[in-house]
Amino acid sequence: MLVMSNSSHVPRRERQGGRVLRGAWLLCFLATLAWPAHADTTVEVTDASVAIDEGVYELDARLSLHIPDAGRRAIDAGLTMRLNYEIEVARVRRFVPDAEVASLQQSYELRYHALSQRYLLRNLNTGEQQDHGTLQAALDRLAEVRIPLLDSSLLESGSTYEFRVRGSLILRTAPDTLNWLLFWTDDWSATSEWYAWTLRR
Repeated sequence: MLVMSNSSHVPRRERQGGRVLRGAWLLCFLATLAWPAHADTTVEVTDASVAIDEGVYELDARLSLHIPDAGRRAIDAGLTMRLNYEIEVARVRRFVPDAEVASLQQSYELRYHALSQRYLLRNLNTGEQQDHGTLQAALDRLAEVRIPLLDSSLLESGSTYEFRVRGSLILRTAPDTLNWLLFWTDDWSATSEWYAWTLRR
């Protein structure tokens, strides 16, 4: 009987270990492809204030928006961008947690209309729509807003109130329900820090 030996035989445990290492390397590589797109997007509230107009407090807010070139190309290719302004108002109290007075969200949707070659900006709260000739013009319009907040009678005289606002930009190539499956999905979303100030009524 002829017995042949195989000098290149690799134990099963070593083969499995090699496959695990190769799989881990692939995951890291794919993750590095998606990471820079997210990191390049920035949203910052640079200024915000409130003023009374005909008995209603209105918010004037200004954002600094930066979307990387890849995200801008995605918008031009038909991807819809959404921007939310999240606003909170609370009465400041010394010895107990602040009392919430109001919490609201103002949302806008931006998309490119290929037929007219215009950028359509829609207020999702009111349904009002505007169109712009360039993406930058639409972003500039989004970055400066005036939003009615609440009736001035809701704030008690002699009390101090804290106003907070932040911006949240949503721009991704897959819906939220699929992001946990498609971890390599391009995502140019970003959320700013809260911008807060107080007002003495």
